[in-house]
Amino acid sequence: MKIRPMQERNQIVVGILGTVIALVVVLMAMNLQKLPGVNPTDSYHAEFANADGLKSGDDVRVEGINVGKVSSVKVAGDHVDVKFTVQSGLKLGDTSNASIEVATVLGSLFMQVESAGTGQLSAGGTIPVARTTVPYTIIGALDQFGEFSNNTDLPKLRDSLSTLAQTMSGIAPADAKAALKGLASVSQTVAANQQQITDVLQAANTITSTLNSNSASLVGLLTQADAFLKLLQQRHQVITQLLTDTASLGNQLSILIGKNGAQLTGLFANLNTVTAVLVKQKDDLQTAIVNLGQFSVNITNATGAGPWLDLLTPTAVVPDNQIVACGRAPKPSTGPCG
Repeated sequence: MKIRPMQERNQIVVGILGTVIALVVVLMAMNLQKLPGVNPTDSYHAEFANADGLKSGDDVRVEGINVGKVSSVKVAGDHVDVKFTVQSGLKLGDTSNASIEVATVLGSLFMQVESAGTGQLSAGGTIPVARTTVPYTIIGALDQFGEFSNNTDLPKLRDSLSTLAQTMSGIAPADAKAALKGLASVSQTVAANQQQITDVLQAANTITSTLNSNSASLVGLLTQADAFLKLLQQRHQVITQLLTDTASLGNQLSILIGKNGAQLTGLFANLNTVTAVLVKQKDDLQTAIVNLGQFSVNITNATGAGPWLDLLTPTAVVPDNQIVACGRAPKPSTGPCG
């Protein structure tokens, strides 16, 4: 199929089509973020006590970076429901906080979201009123000023301001400039390390909470440690003497081994030999111990009736007349029974 050149086509139709295509491209460029699949976002809600001045299209920031827009601001009962969107993939904690902040001196506002919590705020989730704050209003500021005035001793305040003025008048301009410059440097340093300072404070808060919840255990541990130290102090002399005696014993053993090393080596070798012989004669030693036990029983039975030894001797060895001559109570120093 042969394509006709543009010069051969109806120029009016070509101009109309070109204009329509250009308009479509411009409209798509102006609403690029609203096109499906381009810059996907997640929607959430935040409830504020009031949202005076906040409007749809205002920025939504996390850690000072623009991450989305306010979609709508609607009154819902006794609070204001603010629907907002953030970039997809940006995870917000389940206890996140939200606040309305002043962006410029002209009064433009933006919504600040602070992610917090170990969990995750589900898509479409809501940050309740308890975790949201609103900017100062002129009425609120006047109310606070009135409360401050009622609670302030005005004569003392005038005296303090007078003293401050006199003190400032005695300071050289160069010194005041250096002090203010130092304060500015400190402020910049703190601002640049805000996240680190926040992490440190949160960690310190966690440690404090842990110590507070385990205060009873810590007190008990310290009490036991104090008692242990007192016991060590009481036993200090005994422990010192024990260590001294142990060191002296080690020194004497070293001297003994140095002087009689050869003899001790021979003694240990002989002990090894004796031990080897005893191991070989183990069965005989066990039999001898059993027989010795039985012999001890017999001796005990023979001598347990008094000062005499009970023996049963055959008459073939000892004649009967000699047994009769001994009688029941023979004299120990006469006759054959002596």
